[in-house]
Amino acid sequence: MSGPGMSQNSVARHILRLVEPIIFGHRRALLIVLGVATLLLAWQASMLKPQAGWLKMVPQQHPYMQVFLKHYASFGGANTIVVALKARHGTIYEPQFMDRLRQVTDAVFFVPGVDRSRVKSIFTPNTIYVDVIEDGLAGATVVPGDYAPTPEMVQRIRANVGKANVIGRLVSEDETSALVLAELQDLDPVSRAPLDYVAVGRQLEKIREQFEDDRVSVEIIGFAKVVHDMTEASVEVAMFFVVALLCMALLLWIYIGSLSLAMIVLLTSLVACVWELGLLHLVGYGLDPFAMLVPFLIMAVSVSHGVQYVNAWANEISTRGATGYQASLATFRALAIPGVVALLTNVAGFSTIYLIDIDVIREMSINAAFGMAGVILVNKALLPAVLSYLRLPNVEKFRHAQAVRERIGDAVFRRMSVLTERGPAIAVICVCIGLAVYGALRYPQVQIGDTTEGVPELRPDSRFNRDARQIARDFWLSTDIFTVVAETFPDACIDYRAMAEIDRFAWYLRNTAGVRDVFTLFDMSKLAYAGLNEGRLNAQVIPRDKYSLAQSTALVPTTTGLLNKDCSALAIQAYTTDHKASTLAGIVEAVKRYEAGENQDRRVQFRLASGNNGVMAATNEEVRRNELPVVIYVYAVVLLFLWLSFRTVSGVLCVGLPLALVTLLGYALMVEMGIGLKVATLPVLAFACGIGVDYGIYSYSTVAAGMRRGLSLRDAYYEKMRSTGKATLFTGVGLASGVAMWIFSKLQFQRDMGILLVFGFTANMIGAIVVLPALAHFLAREEYRHRNKDLTVGAEEAFQPR
Repeated sequence: MSGPGMSQNSVARHILRLVEPIIFGHRRALLIVLGVATLLLAWQASMLKPQAGWLKMVPQQHPYMQVFLKHYASFGGANTIVVALKARHGTIYEPQFMDRLRQVTDAVFFVPGVDRSRVKSIFTPNTIYVDVIEDGLAGATVVPGDYAPTPEMVQRIRANVGKANVIGRLVSEDETSALVLAELQDLDPVSRAPLDYVAVGRQLEKIREQFEDDRVSVEIIGFAKVVHDMTEASVEVAMFFVVALLCMALLLWIYIGSLSLAMIVLLTSLVACVWELGLLHLVGYGLDPFAMLVPFLIMAVSVSHGVQYVNAWANEISTRGATGYQASLATFRALAIPGVVALLTNVAGFSTIYLIDIDVIREMSINAAFGMAGVILVNKALLPAVLSYLRLPNVEKFRHAQAVRERIGDAVFRRMSVLTERGPAIAVICVCIGLAVYGALRYPQVQIGDTTEGVPELRPDSRFNRDARQIARDFWLSTDIFTVVAETFPDACIDYRAMAEIDRFAWYLRNTAGVRDVFTLFDMSKLAYAGLNEGRLNAQVIPRDKYSLAQSTALVPTTTGLLNKDCSALAIQAYTTDHKASTLAGIVEAVKRYEAGENQDRRVQFRLASGNNGVMAATNEEVRRNELPVVIYVYAVVLLFLWLSFRTVSGVLCVGLPLALVTLLGYALMVEMGIGLKVATLPVLAFACGIGVDYGIYSYSTVAAGMRRGLSLRDAYYEKMRSTGKATLFTGVGLASGVAMWIFSKLQFQRDMGILLVFGFTANMIGAIVVLPALAHFLAREEYRHRNKDLTVGAEEAFQPR
């Protein structure tokens, strides 16, 4: 966004001498090559499909995830689907309901990607009961093998359910609802290709449509269903993209004053998006639902740069009488270096989030880098070449309309230039200091992870979250499971001391805040031991005798997911009240405290963590661990590029300090709006910072160039507002308007992104036009020491061949 009078040093001039012949010496060949490349990448982009993956959402190298993966075969994973059937009238103990539950169990069994050994309901053979009879113990599956939907069989099942310890887990406490649980494999078991979660979600919806009626309601939750619902909302996202394009086209037309030029900016921005999506598919990636903001971002950055280039090109023609070729060459020489520096700063900043060991965030980083590459090629090669062949259709009309717009803006800009004077500058800086203190005080209150009940990716009133709330009400042993793995030695199940320590830990965990109840091997083995002792209540203990201990634990099969084959690892399943970040952090701290100081048998080690909430805890810790370093890396890269761009401390501070203020206030906004810092929101502040870098680099470069030519700071700022400043205003308002519609999205994470991006675009715009000049009053005098050291590249030199 620099003006045509920006000064360039000898290094910049040397770079321009190398690049100019490629763009302007072989324009036709360049356009052909870029056109063919765009068509090929458009073909690649057309094959791009949504590609979500459960493992992509988790930090696979985190210690908790290592424990999770190590014991996955024995205890299962966290990628579950839950189907609940609820009787609208009466209880589940009706022949029609039971028959429907059996059919739903069978239907879930055949859903693509389901690990069939881990499907669980009262109809599956891994759900058993143990009964005390006269001769000792008897046990069998809850639903007998000779099941038939008769009233007698239903009453028999009712008795078995009461003995199987599944109330609250597979059958609701009021016995009006029953669950079917299943685990998904991340790879299709047949093709070994990544599992198509959208197809799984569609299959689950078919199950709902088939079995839900006026007698039975069907609730479905799980990661696959979340991905399906998010993908279904992609039509809405595409609509937002189209509406944003139309709004941007209208604003461009109003701002530039030429429909044809506005459409050129818009079309070249779309070409940048095509390059981004095409390159993404070319290297083997899909478009993850969480990365839907990246095409918006690329369009925003491209429009930002395109507006500046087209506006400067038109000014060269209307004010200097240049031809299209001369105007494009002059504009290129003025804008190419600061523009590319700003874009490379964006690339470097976006690349830093690749350091976070979560695949979906790394994909967003790669996606954004591809997009920035597209923006550089489109705005610094394609657009200059195209404009060199064009001319303004009616120069006089354009000149007149431009004069009218400038008269309207000049009065405002003249008044705004007072911000460079001492009094207003002190007032602005005092306000900024106050805001910075407020942001710094709010920063420690930022929540890492989810801040609400239900799935935060979807709105609270979505069908998924309504289903989740209903299941949570019906099943007091909730579907939020935090699993601690007790690692010990082979055949530990016959060692009293080891088993007593695990039982003591389970009691400790049961009394931890945020835990509803705990389920372990001993909840079943104690019942078995009591049964072996005539059903006496005082026999519901862990026997000290190893033979009795072996006898009671042997009655609990490994298919329950509570122990592995050689009993060297046992699962302690904690059912939590919710999956809020604060709840999980408290449980993690409690487990660590017990392992560090209260574990009385060091042959047993309590390892974190498995279950869906254990995985969430690992993700939250990874985000917390990387959040501050990533911000530091982003700013280190930004400050380095600012120094390379300006070679003055004033340039670094005048651009960097407003960016830091906006970042602090962004954290404060997250606290006020109840937005947690998580996989979906962590990259947003980095992306918004990239837009702010554009604003700052272009704004300060124009002010510095004016001062180096001998203008006062106030006059340099006024000239900046007349050229790049009004473009910054337009870009900020246009981009904020484009993403403001996200606030009405059905997707909660997109709504959160929209709020943060609207704030980021608007606040960075204010920083560039209000805070930057106030800082420049105290810092930019350094620029006068560089007066006349650099040569000016403008339209005059464009008329001279090189």
